[in-house]
Amino acid sequence: MHKLVVTVLLFLGTTTVMHSLGACHAVGATAAGDGSGSNWSNRMKNLPATLVRGDTYYLADGNYGKYTFTTPNSNTTRITIKKAQAYDYGRSSDGCSNDISTGWDQSSMGSGQANWAEFYGSGTVPQPGYLTLDGNGRSTISGCGISPTTLTSPYDCGLKITASNGQDSDFDIGQNNNDGQHRSPSWTIRYVEVQGGGDANNGAQSEEEIRCRGACDDFLVDHVYFHDTGCDFFKIPWTTSFIVQNSYIKQNKSSSTCHGQLWYSEVNVSNVDFHNNVIQDIQGTGIWVCLTGCQASNFSIYNNVIWRPSGSNRPGTSNGIFSCINPGNRCTNWSFIGNDVINYTADYAGALGTHCDGNPNTFIWQNNLFYGITPADRIDFQLCGGSLTEGNNSYLNSGTPKSGTNSSDIIVPSGAPNPFTDWPNTVFTLASQNADWTGGQALNAPYNIDFVGSPRPGPDGVWNRGAFQFLGTTSSAPTPPTNLQGVVAP
Repeated sequence: MHKLVVTVLLFLGTTTVMHSLGACHAVGATAAGDGSGSNWSNRMKNLPATLVRGDTYYLADGNYGKYTFTTPNSNTTRITIKKAQAYDYGRSSDGCSNDISTGWDQSSMGSGQANWAEFYGSGTVPQPGYLTLDGNGRSTISGCGISPTTLTSPYDCGLKITASNGQDSDFDIGQNNNDGQHRSPSWTIRYVEVQGGGDANNGAQSEEEIRCRGACDDFLVDHVYFHDTGCDFFKIPWTTSFIVQNSYIKQNKSSSTCHGQLWYSEVNVSNVDFHNNVIQDIQGTGIWVCLTGCQASNFSIYNNVIWRPSGSNRPGTSNGIFSCINPGNRCTNWSFIGNDVINYTADYAGALGTHCDGNPNTFIWQNNLFYGITPADRIDFQLCGGSLTEGNNSYLNSGTPKSGTNSSDIIVPSGAPNPFTDWPNTVFTLASQNADWTGGQALNAPYNIDFVGSPRPGPDGVWNRGAFQFLGTTSSAPTPPTNLQGVVAP
């Protein structure tokens, strides 16, 4: 089963690029030698309170407690915090201006994760930004080298943030939630595992895996494994440009005291992009949600798999995949294109479409493949006087949508064939070509490339609906990576 997971989720667009770095520093959970960080024999204990802009800090395996990032910005000069790996641990050939490799011991420094209990991004005005947290993985699957059906710590998730029960946030960035004046620009988080408090949090208080208090402009999340948050995964106000790609996002908790969602925006937010992600078991208000005076524009959601495992009895959404609620809110140009929604559920009829109760909204809903949505009649479109561009969607074994469909949609309430190779075991590729999932609307970039980087239309000239393009029975699967589940690649 693990090999199947690797095969289906390969993403071919990521490459490793060598950058010329400033000075490098060796960091451990315990100090050695003179503790200067000049090499691994003299590694410093934990990250210093003030970091040097332009430098890179390599972390060995170990537990690092909590860290508060307060280093002031210096124009756009970046700081990089990177997990030391067998293939990259601070040599000159790794891009360091100084070689820190003396004393390197792969077995004790580069075989596990560097784990924080929480990572704060608070400080003085202006809020610190231009930070890269890099687990330094190589896997090309969604997330960072973990089978989503196992609990094994993934090798490629070199950095990890682990929340305790009742903890407010894993990443807690910035200050002054409601003024938009204290902005934390240009964060990059890649190859990181982020674990929340899970069901044990029981909604006792708000818990987010990434909480941006002021604004998180130009934020990139790439190859991250988020799982088991106690409420929301992202709470993001006052932000321009936030991208989540190639990641695995699994399971949140919702209750009467903390209404869960995947994404929660307040006030002014624009240019949000989710693509090539696997999203599992989101419950609560909705999946992408605009609340509390939210004015949100240009949300692009495409090439994602949204699913619930076979036999799961976890609840679903109560308002919609897109939920723009509370008077005064407005969602403009929110697009849901080329996604798979599999075996999902909702708490009320219609609550897997769009929902609003404020100002007019503008939604685009095209080329999606819904399969096995239960109970029936779960898709509805509320616009509050706005507009909907809907078409070329397939609703298979999912009842009959309540509204919004047109003649280009394919609706088979029951008895449709299963489109997917083995979705219960997370193999989401199309098993065959079938008229029930062909006939997608031809669209320009980025929608003309599928989840694994294949062009649309396929070799047969057909544009498939959903996240994957069928390549034909003669196509061969890419070779899975060899550096998974704790095995270090040579």
